[in-house]
Amino acid sequence: MIMEYEIKLNILARFFYYIEQAKDIPFDYSSYEEQSLCYFVANRYINENKADELIQALIDTNDDDYIKAISDYVQYTAFNEVRKKYEDR
Repeated sequence: MIMEYEIKLNILARFFYYIEQAKDIPFDYSSYEEQSLCYFVANRYINENKADELIQALIDTNDDDYIKAISDYVQYTAFNEVRKKYEDR
């Protein structure tokens, strides 16, 4: 699966956040420190060439936390696109 670095980073950071949290607090509402740690781990997986294998395994198993991470990222990007349109007015 070919995925741009930025997308892969954001989805994996959210995935690592959701596998560790017990509440339904969206990633964007988590603390800066928690988000930074998740991005650090995601970046490390990417740089060590472990990300693609992990993502494929998550897809193959239809992992709930991975699905939640993708959904969260899609909502995040959609919100930012709408916000940009209104800011440009």
